[in-house]
Amino acid sequence: MSIIMHALTSDDDGEIVDCLRQLKSSHAGTGLMHEPFWKDDVSTYTRSWFAWANSLFGELILKLSREWADVFKNV
Repeated sequence: MSIIMHALTSDDDGEIVDCLRQLKSSHAGTGLMHEPFWKDDVSTYTRSWFAWANSLFGELILKLSREWADVFKNV
């Protein structure tokens, strides 16, 4: 959740993209956010389902879709 909050509160495009990359690589093949996960092995996490982290990630995606609409309009 700290990575998601970092992206939500940043106004630096590079930081946000870095956070998105970290989040994309941390779902351990499940497509879900995990909190917490072990930094050296993202497949080691304590909760297989954590609605709070998944909901917060959804908020991030909604925020970015509004703020970066011009970036994604041709994707």
